[in-house]
Amino acid sequence: MSDAERFDAFYAATRDGLLVLAFALTGDLPASRSAVRDTFVSVWHRWSKVKRLDDPESWVRAHVWSHAQRRHTARIWHRDRGLDRELKATLDALAKLPLSSRKALLMTQLTSASPQEMAREMGLPLAEAEQRLHSATTQFASQRGVPSESVRPLLDPLTTHCADQRWPRATIIRRAGTTRRRTHALAGAVLVVATLVGGGLLVTDTHGVHPTLAAAGDRIRAVPAAGTGEESPDLGGGPISPAALLTTAQMRSAVPGHTWRITGTDPQQGTTLPCQRRTYADPNASAALVRNFTAQRTQHQPQLAAVQTMALSGDQDSAKQGFDTASGWFAECLTPQTQLLSVRSVRGLGDQAEQYSLRSWGGPRVTTLVVGVARTGRITTMTLTRTSGATKPDVTANLKMLVSAVDDLCPSMLGGRCSVRPQPAFVPAPTAGDPPMMLSEFDLPPVVGVRDPWAGTTPRQAVKNLAATGCDASRFHGGGWTHDATRTFLVPTAHLAPAFGLTETVGRLPEPKAQSFVNGVRSRLANCHGRHLGTKVLRLASDADMTVWRVLTKVTDKQTVTFYMGIIRRGGAVAQVGFVPDGAHTMTTDEFVGVVRRAGERLAAMPR
Repeated sequence: MSDAERFDAFYAATRDGLLVLAFALTGDLPASRSAVRDTFVSVWHRWSKVKRLDDPESWVRAHVWSHAQRRHTARIWHRDRGLDRELKATLDALAKLPLSSRKALLMTQLTSASPQEMAREMGLPLAEAEQRLHSATTQFASQRGVPSESVRPLLDPLTTHCADQRWPRATIIRRAGTTRRRTHALAGAVLVVATLVGGGLLVTDTHGVHPTLAAAGDRIRAVPAAGTGEESPDLGGGPISPAALLTTAQMRSAVPGHTWRITGTDPQQGTTLPCQRRTYADPNASAALVRNFTAQRTQHQPQLAAVQTMALSGDQDSAKQGFDTASGWFAECLTPQTQLLSVRSVRGLGDQAEQYSLRSWGGPRVTTLVVGVARTGRITTMTLTRTSGATKPDVTANLKMLVSAVDDLCPSMLGGRCSVRPQPAFVPAPTAGDPPMMLSEFDLPPVVGVRDPWAGTTPRQAVKNLAATGCDASRFHGGGWTHDATRTFLVPTAHLAPAFGLTETVGRLPEPKAQSFVNGVRSRLANCHGRHLGTKVLRLASDADMTVWRVLTKVTDKQTVTFYMGIIRRGGAVAQVGFVPDGAHTMTTDEFVGVVRRAGERLAAMPR
């Protein structure tokens, strides 16, 4: 059988299954179909290598997913009026899974890959890959309201929806692949000439500085491997060089007292960072790099690791959109068991810069994360510091990394502003969640002794206010209330007491009435002990617009129920938060007060 015949047979046998996988990953059928088509053009381009692989489909699958993610920029199925309601619900549930967990679930359910093959393709140890698969299966089943063993039937309609697609003939795919090989060779030569000629022109950056090789070093360059038809492996296919990335010396300066080493530099960014939803924040980024660092382990000290990523956009507007997308990943982290702790805006650093502190408790151990996102000109860079344990986020160390990263990139003609006395400041959490005026799972801390993720109910009108205590019996419905809503957060897989959960109720009144409402709740809580015998009320925190209490109610001589409640106001918008622990399965006072404050930040998104 000739090469062309073998390729044609492979194309016909695998394209439909790959389309289903890409569609399940992104929910975007046009982008998925284009991804499969373009991948097979690339496969014929490299057929002499691909055909010798033990599992060519595994190689192709990874590239299809990558192409689909880069093409996919929105949840298209919400605009597809012809999409079946159950299929839309399945796609919504899949979209809520972290990307790596989603891939693990889809590979297990929709391909014949073994657990070992699934782990190898994901680049994870078998135990960790299986853990992500178990978590994904549980979360997906919970979202769809079915037992874990009933997941596969929910995915079968994806295949039906993708059936009967019209594909280009194999001869057309091969012709495009042959043309691409020739074009790559020619483009490589042209680009080298253009780069050398363009480098001699009189160009100034946004600060009026004339870029020179001495100023930029070899940090920004464009030298594809001309004539080979292959992309330069050390440049990630674009004009960013590994020399632009942070060094171990810069890491020692940012995080002193540790011995740092580089554990990898990769031109394929992948899903390197927590909360990352696709390979590139800017799906049309022409180049990207990622570098991993680890610190030498010190006895009785937290384990440290760090990551820097860097991406080059085609123009300033695309870079701005990429920055906004990346910031959105961390402001609304969809990785289960990951909490957004705080946000800092940084003035005087590049063209845009922010920091996000998060805590993850979903893995073998709790980790504290700080992510810095900055843009200078067409280049977006992100820095991550990861510390084992529930330690205080080291935002200072991460900021030093981010400043060094920006100052390495800004002198080039592709960069923008450098750092000028960076000034970080804590800011309210950005608008995020559904609905954005209420708490979401990523706002909630872990519960002591519980490692499973929170799951929120669908918000509904606040006809009944389950966040209220028996002392205040507050109502958010009728009487002039607007935009009233309530929802409850549970840990459905943890087998806790039926009463366990956290409930939030929100609504809007004219501001004078809202202030009077909050004062009334405070007054009723202050006088509760005299009106309800067996009830003790302790005020935990208070300021002009927020108060938090712990209410102990003696049910029997041997049983006392504990209830935490907080109320907070922002103008005319009010939120009440109630939490019922299950014995030792609880959260600290500081954590609950933090949840109430975050509820107040979310009120900024309430309609007027």
